[in-house]
Amino acid sequence: MGYFSSRAFNLVYVHAALQAFASYGGEAFAFVYLLSAGIPAPVVLLAIAAMFGSRMLFRKLVLPLVRRVGLRRALVVAVLAEAATYPILSQITGTGWLLVVYLALWAMSSSLYWTTYHSYVALMGDNHARGAQTSVMETIGMVMGIGAPAVTGLLLTVFDPAVAFGVVALAMALSAVPVLLGPELAVADRAEMPPETRRAARLILFADGLRSGSFHFTWLIALFLTLGSSFAAFGGAMALTGLAGAIGALFLGRAIDLGRGLGAARIGFAVLTVAAVARMFGWPVAGLAVAANVAAALAWPLYATAFNARVYTLARQSTCPLRFHIVAEGGWDLGTALSCLVAAALLQAGFGFHLPLAVGVLACGLGYWTIARSFAPAR
Repeated sequence: MGYFSSRAFNLVYVHAALQAFASYGGEAFAFVYLLSAGIPAPVVLLAIAAMFGSRMLFRKLVLPLVRRVGLRRALVVAVLAEAATYPILSQITGTGWLLVVYLALWAMSSSLYWTTYHSYVALMGDNHARGAQTSVMETIGMVMGIGAPAVTGLLLTVFDPAVAFGVVALAMALSAVPVLLGPELAVADRAEMPPETRRAARLILFADGLRSGSFHFTWLIALFLTLGSSFAAFGGAMALTGLAGAIGALFLGRAIDLGRGLGAARIGFAVLTVAAVARMFGWPVAGLAVAANVAAALAWPLYATAFNARVYTLARQSTCPLRFHIVAEGGWDLGTALSCLVAAALLQAGFGFHLPLAVGVLACGLGYWTIARSFAPAR
């Protein structure tokens, strides 16, 4: 099967493109925007931890909603709720009730979105072409990562935040259209996952959450501060990383489909660990920080293609992909919240970003161990 031979999955690509624009142009700026609103970095990290911690509660609503309206419609609801967070974000000027409303709505919408989205992709995709399809999605994300941050950085510099985040909200809302045009996918009314599957799902995503809290959220804050809290400089740096990440993102997927998934995972985790170390040491100097960000962008498609292809395959092989991702995303939330709490505590205690970013390096090792274990029965 070729990259684009499935008409149904091509709709997923269109959705992924619009969602990636919203992610690179909106979510990447969300928490640095809070910094510009005068909220200290440790408090921003505490807010992120609280948001991800509360997602574990909101996720209990996912299965009842999907049973009532179906997986496709539940995903559409989540997309529109995600879009609604950005106008609220644009009005935040400090700690207060608007910040609480934003965090609560984002916690609810993102818990619903990512659980239903990953389940939808797992069911729509084909196991024999999983790596190729996943690599296309990563490539789309990297391409959007070139233009979206540059656009948002420029809009935030020249116009009111409502304009910048309004454009992001529109892109996110439009991403519901290809989902509406796609097929409805059946979810088992009742399904019981074996305990070992639940443990594997939770542990794999917990390790990835530990990495994300450090490698993604803490890093974005460090980079923004290092670049002088400039939206234009931050947007330009993110666009440069998107350009770097678009190079070669299509090639690892074929290695996965040819049966070299564990080897692909080794490569992906190895290069991401190197990038995490570069970030840990390079963050205080603007030039080194930008270079470390480029290195991470080159590593990311290799890591994400190998990681996501394996997780989607495990979900498809489980008794119910939706229930698999409900459990797995709960582990991710816990890992991300814990990583952000550690970073907030270290920054509040007077440490720089070296130690918070070191958590991401350790998490890469834990993540590889969890993925390698999932291949053990096959070997």
